[in-house]
Amino acid sequence: MADAKPKLEAVAEEAPPPQIKPLCFKLRKPVDAHGEKISEITFREPTGADIEAAGLPVNIDFSYDPPRIEFDARKMSAMMSVLAAVPPSTIRALAPKDWSTCAWGLASFFIPDLV
Repeated sequence: MADAKPKLEAVAEEAPPPQIKPLCFKLRKPVDAHGEKISEITFREPTGADIEAAGLPVNIDFSYDPPRIEFDARKMSAMMSVLAAVPPSTIRALAPKDWSTCAWGLASFFIPDLV
């Protein structure tokens, strides 16, 4: 009977799922992060826990053709802060084009595969 249960050691030895290469964006205008100026910002891949904490930052309305994609700016800013490990003030200081470029770069993580 004891052999029927999965062994924790076997689960722990399994390779973790592959992570994508972090997304890095060159900023048009440097911003302050942790007391220093940065000219690029790097985001890690989000997890379900990140969505739970920050909320789903992309809304899709399928009643339009093609579907309409909109950002929830507060949720996207919170998500950017978490994924880049920078304070929210850093994200708020981004130039509009930098914010938009980063948001669109991250959007694919929150759009479902429908195939």
